[in-house]
Amino acid sequence: MNTRREAREFCLQFLYHFQLAAFQDQKKTVATDSVELFERMTTFRETLNITMETKEQAWVATIVKGLLTHSDEIEEMVGKHLKNWKLQRLSRIEHTLLVMAVYELKFQKETPFKVVINEAIELAKKYSTKEAGPFLNGVLDSIAKELGHDA
Repeated sequence: MNTRREAREFCLQFLYHFQLAAFQDQKKTVATDSVELFERMTTFRETLNITMETKEQAWVATIVKGLLTHSDEIEEMVGKHLKNWKLQRLSRIEHTLLVMAVYELKFQKETPFKVVINEAIELAKKYSTKEAGPFLNGVLDSIAKELGHDA
């Protein structure tokens, strides 16, 4: 794994499992313990038989740790931008893609906002329904504007 897109895909898969009930109580541990986070990522990568460059591992760890640390703030922002929809009604994939992208938009400003949104849409095309892409685009575009990203 050598590209940021592949790292995002791994990040999606890794974060998705934290949406499952069995892993809910482990989120705080992973958010506060870097050693635990790297051990879990390593085990998860080995399970999927994925290799990843050190630079990409560090990027994924930053995203996961930051997202779990700021999850309440990020989810509140996402919920505010859902029109006639509730956060709890989103599919787990769409929910994970939204919070990942919002974390990047808010805290990882070195990536252009259009790239962040496009990557979320591309991952939605691969892992969700055909309606997910336009839906994510609308929500993320609205959030990007709130955060001061220019069109």
